[in-house]
Amino acid sequence: MGSGKTDPAKVADGVVDEAMRGLVLRSGEGELTVGAALAATAALREAADRKLFELVGFAREAGASWASIGEALGVTTQAAHQRYGSKIKIARKSRRSVS
Repeated sequence: MGSGKTDPAKVADGVVDEAMRGLVLRSGEGELTVGAALAATAALREAADRKLFELVGFAREAGASWASIGEALGVTTQAAHQRYGSKIKIARKSRRSVS
C-alpha cells in the first residue's frame, strides 16, 4: 500500500490535459484535433515558462539563493542560475526603467 500521497507528476499531467482541452474550446477551434491540441499545449508551455521566470524573479527579490531555487525546480544551482540568471537581471532593469 502507498502512503496515500498523490503523485504530483500525475496530477500535473491531468491539470495540463484539462487546461489544453479548455484552451482549445475557448480559442474557438471547435473540435479537439491533434493540431489544435499541439498548439494549445505549446501555448501552455510558453505560459508556464513565463510564470517560472516571474516566480524565480520574485524568489530572488525575496532573497532566495540559487541553490534553493534549483532545489525547488529539481535542477542544480548552476543550471538554475544559467537558465534564469541573466534574464532575471534584464527583467528587473526593464521594470525599473518603466517606473
